[in-house]
Amino acid sequence: MKTMEDRWTEFAVQCISPNAPAIQFQVMRIAFYAGFKAMLDVDEELTRLTDEAAILTLERFYRESRNFIASIKE
Repeated sequence: MKTMEDRWTEFAVQCISPNAPAIQFQVMRIAFYAGFKAMLDVDEELTRLTDEAAILTLERFYRESRNFIASIKE
């Protein structure tokens, strides 16, 4: 399984211009790791739900993420 650092590196290569200033790189890295940590928190919270409630919660998160992606492509 990929490490957080592996995932960060892939993200950075795909999303940050090689010419971006160092501060942009640093801020995006902080945001990436904060987002990853937020999902780890969600994973922990899901363990306290019933299976059905956890599935509904995950579906809601997937729907929200798809809506966000669609909104930035417009």
